[in-house]
Order: sequence, then structure tokens, then C-alpha cells
Amino acid sequence: MYVPCVVESVRVHVLTGQHVVLLQARDAERLLPIWIGADQAFSIACTVAGKPPERPLTHDLVIEMLKRLGAEITRVVVKDLVEDGSGSGVFHGSVFLQVGDRELEIDSRASDAVALAVRVDARILVAREVFERSSIAAEGQDEDDHELSVFREFINSLPNEPGSRLGDDPPPPKRSA
Repeated sequence: MYVPCVVESVRVHVLTGQHVVLLQARDAERLLPIWIGADQAFSIACTVAGKPPERPLTHDLVIEMLKRLGAEITRVVVKDLVEDGSGSGVFHGSVFLQVGDRELEIDSRASDAVALAVRVDARILVAREVFERSSIAAEGQDEDDHELSVFREFINSLPNEPGSRLGDDPPPPKRSA
């Protein structure tokens, strides 16, 4: 069983530089925070904000290659959260491709799967067990678990504007004489 989600926002913590994508369930006021790398955060934020980069990013290149090969991304799935031994975990994902009459499942980092999905408007699904175990109440919702409320406060302290840190254009390259 899966929970259909949309990208609520991409945020960055100003002091630590950590990036998070927040997935929101379509039928519930809960958020699934997934900590991601800066490259994936930039890629997702640019697409969600409708501000394409000057040159194609890796996810854009993958989409173009799939199109030219006649493959279509039908959905992505955040399928598991695997503990890493340090008290945190790593989200695992899959990208589902339709190639003719065949469907292929490709193992992926959850962040890359989401970055691909937002580019082609593919469904983003989260395994119900993962969502129930790792989601937090959206702002304004009651939360019984103190640890999650502390985490929610941290998430709410992150800037809500992806362009404030992630979407800024890099400085122009310096030209050598």
C-alpha cells in the first residue's frame, strides 16, 4: 500500500547547510522530511519553482535520454528507510519506467527519484509503513510525540524560499586574460 505525495517544499538550514525535501500526503496533513544532498535539492527546487537552469542538470539529461529511447517514467516510490547504525537512516527509492509493453523498476536514491518525478509530473508514492513511521504533523496539527514536535519546530525554522539559498545563480565564471 502506498501514500500518494507531492513536494511541499525544499528547504535549507542556514546555519548547517543541510537540505530537506518535504513530501506532503495528498490525503493527509502530514509531511515526510527526506534529508538530501545539495545537488538534488537544487535540482528539485529549480523545477518546482519553474526556474530551469541555464544548462541541463543531470536529472534533465536522464529525462532527455529516456524520451529519446521511448521510455516514460510512470511513478517513483520511496520504498524503504534503512537504518544506518548511527541513529539515522537512508531512504531507498525506485523509478518505474514504461518501455513499450514492459515496465521496469530501477533502484534509486529517493532524492533522485523525486527530482526525476517533478520534471515529468510522475506520481510520487511512499510506502505506507515508511510514511507512518517517519512523517510528522504539518504545521498547526496536533502531535503527541514530543520528539516529532521538536523536529517539526526545526523544520519550520528552515527558510521556505528555495531560491534564497538554492536557486541563486552562481557567479559568472572568471575569464582568463
